[in-house]
Amino acid sequence: MAKNKNKVYVVEISPGNYKTIDNWPECQALVHGKPYAYAGGKDRAGAMAKLKAGKKKRNAGLRKGFAGAPKKVHGGNLNVPKKNRPRAPDYPKVGITSDAGTHGNPGPCEYQVTDLNGKVLLHKKLGVHTNNYAELAGIGNMIQYAVKHGETVLWTDSAVAMIWIKSAKLGPAVREKESIMKMIQKIRKLLADHPELELRKWETRRWGQIPSDFGRK
Repeated sequence: MAKNKNKVYVVEISPGNYKTIDNWPECQALVHGKPYAYAGGKDRAGAMAKLKAGKKKRNAGLRKGFAGAPKKVHGGNLNVPKKNRPRAPDYPKVGITSDAGTHGNPGPCEYQVTDLNGKVLLHKKLGVHTNNYAELAGIGNMIQYAVKHGETVLWTDSAVAMIWIKSAKLGPAVREKESIMKMIQKIRKLLADHPELELRKWETRRWGQIPSDFGRK
């Protein structure tokens, strides 16, 4: 197996909003199931150059494709609005969901917890923090809501948060490390105290955006 020579990865979370990561497992967890563009390099400048070059190439390809017949993306016809597309057979039927929304990273952020139909159960603006901080705040409050209201299946689309909760370990480049670790420890204790709860990964590629998504993508 060829050795990965990349030392830094840059992920475009939203137009003009880039996240720098210093290891592949964390980058892989972040981009899995998300439409994020990313690239790796020996340093941030190299990774950014690759990312912009790839984006320019993809945009050129999109311009060429506009004149052709409608194409399919992940099996879905582009002419069919997302909300009208049939759900996958394995689309979740039980549980509640949590997601975070940010303007910049870090930036003003918030979370919301919803049922599977998108009905908002909890919502809170958190001030200026990172996206990961907001994701964990949402998960923690979703767990507390579940305990009070008898829910047992909990959904998040954040692979990074799930890895951190499982391992209780953070990478060296993580911002707000102390606050994030405190939330992780609290979440781990809640899950340990309530073994009936199941924190599950929302599969965006199969099911579409999580119901608690803020719709900013």
